Amino acid sequence: MDSHLIPKEWLTAPTTLQEIMATCNNPDPQVAAVANHYLNQAAPLFQKMQPGDELWNYSSPNSHWANNRGDAGLAIVRNGELIASMCMVRN
Repeated sequence: MDSHLIPKEWLTAPTTLQEIMATCNNPDPQVAAVANHYLNQAAPLFQKMQPGDELWNYSSPNSHWANNRGDAGLAIVRNGELIASMCMVRN
């Protein structure tokens, strides 16, 4: 997955590394496998985080998904500014 900056308007919900890691322990083995893959793929993004940074989920607008240009993943927000993002899913 590539690292790129997305429009700040695409941020959908804050998350934490702990929340992602907890999903890795989901009793559904398919959910756990996807979460582990997600966690491993996002490792380079997590390495950019500093104390006080926020981790956010993001998704491109529905029109992008409808036109096979959808993009979703994780982003780091520092002091209210988007500093890094990583696409984790694309159509």
